[in-house]
Amino acid sequence: MKTYKKIIIALVICGLGLGAILWLKRGKEVAEIAFKEPIPVEGVRAKSGPILRRINTVGSLTAIQSVTLRPQVNGKIEKIYFQGGARVKTGDPLFKIEDGIYKAKVAEAEAHLMVNRENYNRAIKLLEKNFGTPQERDKTYAEMMVAQAHLDEAKIQLENTLIKAPFEGVMGLSEVSVGALVSESVELANLVDLDPINVDFSIPESYLPFVHEGDIVDVTIEDFDILPIEATIKAIAPEIEESTRTITIRAEMPNANLSYRPGEFARVLILAGKIENAVLIPATAIEHEGEEEYVMLVVDNVAVRSTVSTGMKDGNDVEITHGVKANDLVVSAGQFKLRDGDEVNVVNLEEAASEKK
Repeated sequence: MKTYKKIIIALVICGLGLGAILWLKRGKEVAEIAFKEPIPVEGVRAKSGPILRRINTVGSLTAIQSVTLRPQVNGKIEKIYFQGGARVKTGDPLFKIEDGIYKAKVAEAEAHLMVNRENYNRAIKLLEKNFGTPQERDKTYAEMMVAQAHLDEAKIQLENTLIKAPFEGVMGLSEVSVGALVSESVELANLVDLDPINVDFSIPESYLPFVHEGDIVDVTIEDFDILPIEATIKAIAPEIEESTRTITIRAEMPNANLSYRPGEFARVLILAGKIENAVLIPATAIEHEGEEEYVMLVVDNVAVRSTVSTGMKDGNDVEITHGVKANDLVVSAGQFKLRDGDEVNVVNLEEAASEKK
């Protein structure tokens, strides 16, 4: 019995001792919280000023004009005048189709025309001598005109046996060889005009009022150019793409050395004027959490988290369209260790105050 009493007394003493230790530890933590020093940070005043409206987007190069050449008459390829990749001028011969049968058709049409012309002349003379009728004259005239049309058609077919370049450009690879039988459905080769060359890109519809035909844009070809090339906006699509809320723009840039080819990827920078009286803060003041962007404001020496929306960026300056007002004190260094409601000490407060002035 005495043994049980001793055990109970020992447990009570241990419990009291543990409680005292926990009470002392909690008291120390409360004291630390009560006397926690403000967290040192650096701050900067949000300023109001102009910023360039820079629109960065991507696009692709397209040819000014291109065509797939096809024959307009049937026949056998007699000659190919170009090498794939060669530069040709307007009117240069490209393919020749054997023309013997088409020359014969021209001769036949000429003979028919000659006969019908003689018949018409004879009908006029007979009518003048009152041996003919107006109906016979009109009939022979119509027959003569039909024969003339057949001759014109035969000559066009003969001309079409020689396929010429419709515009200046660069030839693609030939799809046929000499001796091949071709028809109007057969693709012979592609002809592409590469100088100048188009740059097609899209921008959000909200920027449309600031972009105009004739504006200059900077184009950089991925993994090709170090410095951007100037291109001139030539056309703006009349409709906005509903699914993306963007509008397509076409610019034109020089390509005298034929260095650039349709389909290449391009980065495009549009300088679309200035935004006056924009709220600007350093990019270092902005923190990210998932898709959210936020800053830590200092209000009465207390950190206040504020979600922001950003706009243009120029160097280290970032436009804030929502969440910060001009002259707000924003934490620019040390914000990563802050929580909403922490007391702070802006170590460069005098400098930040001078910025406000």
